[in-house]
Amino acid sequence: MNIINQLPKSVANQIAAGEVIQRPSSIIKELIENSIDAKAKNIKIVIKDAGKQSISVIDDGEGMSKEDSINCFNRHATSKLSKTEDLYKVKTMGFRGEALASIAAVTEVILKTRISNNKTGHQVILKDSIITEKKDINFQKGTSITCKNLFYSVPARRNFLKSNNVELRHIIEEFIRSAIANYNLNFILVNEEAEVYNLKGTNLKKRLVSIFKKSYENNLISCEEKYGGITIEGFIGKPENSKKTRGEQYIYVNNRFIKSGYLNHAIINSYEGLIEDKKFPFYVLFISINTDLVDINIHPTKTEIKFEDEKLIYSLIKSSVKKSLEKFNVSPSLNFDADVNFTKNINFLESEIASPSSKKTVYSEKRKDWDKIFENVKIENSDRLLFEKKDTFENENAPVQFLENFIFKQLGEKLLIFNHKNCQQRILFEKYQKSSLNNYSNTQQSLFPQYIEFNSSDFKIIEEILEDISSIGFSIDIFGKNSIVINGIPSGLDDINEKEIIEGFVEEVKNNNLDLKSQKKELILKSFSKKARITNSKNLSHTEMNLIIDRLFACKNPKYSPDGKQNYIELGIDKVENLF
Repeated sequence: MNIINQLPKSVANQIAAGEVIQRPSSIIKELIENSIDAKAKNIKIVIKDAGKQSISVIDDGEGMSKEDSINCFNRHATSKLSKTEDLYKVKTMGFRGEALASIAAVTEVILKTRISNNKTGHQVILKDSIITEKKDINFQKGTSITCKNLFYSVPARRNFLKSNNVELRHIIEEFIRSAIANYNLNFILVNEEAEVYNLKGTNLKKRLVSIFKKSYENNLISCEEKYGGITIEGFIGKPENSKKTRGEQYIYVNNRFIKSGYLNHAIINSYEGLIEDKKFPFYVLFISINTDLVDINIHPTKTEIKFEDEKLIYSLIKSSVKKSLEKFNVSPSLNFDADVNFTKNINFLESEIASPSSKKTVYSEKRKDWDKIFENVKIENSDRLLFEKKDTFENENAPVQFLENFIFKQLGEKLLIFNHKNCQQRILFEKYQKSSLNNYSNTQQSLFPQYIEFNSSDFKIIEEILEDISSIGFSIDIFGKNSIVINGIPSGLDDINEKEIIEGFVEEVKNNNLDLKSQKKELILKSFSKKARITNSKNLSHTEMNLIIDRLFACKNPKYSPDGKQNYIELGIDKVENLF
């Protein structure tokens, strides 16, 4: 009995489409690339229901003839290749001839097109990869493709799509990648009849500023390197503007966006000693290389490529970034020509001129006044502290701090060793979890509100989690198109970096792609408890150590941190004796 059967064409098409079309943003990527290959100057994207209901991409490119408008939906039908050797000379964005066939397999497609030589255009409608209608129409030069009801023929795939906010973020990210690479073209993105972006053709720097924010204008460093037939150019960000969140890192090879952890490491390594650990610099780098030295036919999404000499590219990128940082005096450098003694004398003279004895007296008096004011503020707000300070503590059996992170405490015949940072995470997690569940949050107003600006994609996340952030105790208002202002922070904490914490929330949500509100809330609480501190003191007093221990054992789950790490270990007398 024969058991091997030829799959029906419709099933084969859906299987192949799954490799190319993974979500709405995949359709937008493929259609934008087709518009670019068609030499369009204006590209407009219109989406509804985060692309699940419909996606339209309209361009003013070369358009297609009547025959091509029908043949373009055949699998492996392309105008970019004709023989095997062409695979190693690809300069266009698309080349496999899979995109339109894959899109037609999972959506209902309406194509309208006209070439400049023809007076009339053509319309083709497809369902289940089958043409149901074709006719002549009046249409402007160019092409319009509308895709409706994504994955209607594969309900299981549709169920795997994320929430509208998540899918919209992927669409915006795909749009941004294309808009950066083709900064000389006009791009428009419309979501639910609201214009998200309207970008005019310009130079690369102005395009970056218009996509992200105006503050980037003075924080971009030009980057340029040339070696043989390889050219690297673009912009990198100043170290002080690095963020806790990823997402503003772009590498292009021959104008094609790629993902490469190896090349990313070359850039991050160049910033070594200039940025904090787990922070990411901004960069947009374009690598131009002969097509026969790179293979782009690796993955259906075309974001993975292979270089003939990857180590050379790594070295060139690292060299380019380092030179740029040094050129703009960002990297620390030594001036061997400077006279150290002369410099010291100048500093001494300047300090004498700027701070005469009469001014020192006035300043010291003012400082005393300020100290009194702040002392009063501390007294007034003492009831807001998470821990009430005790004037006395038991000297007997006092805890001992060891290597900053650990506290040793004897309890009967047991020795308890605490990791106080993990302990603080558990205490803060349960405290703010309780307040958020009871819709009660204690906020201390900031003397100087902090203003934070985001790109459109990250701002969508902020809007999505704003209610959860507020439930912790942050007082935040939307300020402008993609900005927020922080008016207050949760009370009872030591000095915290509000900007870093908010960016940490965005990074956590972005990396986890959670849909359930309860999951997002717990993720935010975990992130917050890691970054906030009851006390930032490296050397804890006996009172602080005792209060951390007392608060820990008042928690529902004192044994473990929110991430599942142990807060303390017990050493009984038997274990201690066995050490000797």
